[in-house]
Amino acid sequence: MKDEVEYLIEDPTDPTSHLHLSSKAALLNYLRFADEMRRLLDAGDKVLDWGCGLGQMSWLLERRGLAVTSYDIARVPEEKLIIEMERVILGSDPVLLPFPSATFDAVLSCGVLEHVVDEMGSLQEIRRVLKLGGFFFIYQLPQLYAYTEFINCWRGFWHHTRRYTPHTIQRELESIGFRVVRQRRANFLPRNLTGLPPQVRGVYNRIGGLVNLVDRGLSRVPLLNLLCHSIETLAIKER
Repeated sequence: MKDEVEYLIEDPTDPTSHLHLSSKAALLNYLRFADEMRRLLDAGDKVLDWGCGLGQMSWLLERRGLAVTSYDIARVPEEKLIIEMERVILGSDPVLLPFPSATFDAVLSCGVLEHVVDEMGSLQEIRRVLKLGGFFFIYQLPQLYAYTEFINCWRGFWHHTRRYTPHTIQRELESIGFRVVRQRRANFLPRNLTGLPPQVRGVYNRIGGLVNLVDRGLSRVPLLNLLCHSIETLAIKER
């Protein structure tokens, strides 16, 4: 894990350092995502990193022995990419995916679903390219009553206009043939330190492990966890 932390966070005090992974607490969260996925998948399973961004999750999943296809519709500066530019498949359509049906054993949406222009259209496409029994992993899905969303809006930073409850995302998935097998609220404590002074970032990074440990407990407290930032959902394609 140490080499992954050092590689993905070149300078924890730099607000532009790999964007969402500019804090150790955020990176440890991504490591957890990758480890959870690997426990449910076999080595060599085909995974679509849908909306791969800079490729952090693609890189982490490949290191865990999975066959990853990195896909996005927006080109990012090559010097910021974690993976090679030629590895990223760039789509020309905001909804349709350029892959045959039943191609992948798993699809990952990490902070992507809330941004798409046609939510149900995109979900239908994900279902199409998944094999029967394939996994759909959703992480970093913004929760409806997340206090961090209100704070970011008040501070003038970008915020999500589309937010969810566990019930709404489950209803959407089950309406098109998925079965939701796990849901939880997560990230009560902030991970993305956008706009905070470098000194604050430095302190937060030194205690990144403690932040995650405390957060795990707070995110399980009934009622309090309604204020968590995100919902994490695991679904299986049943039809």
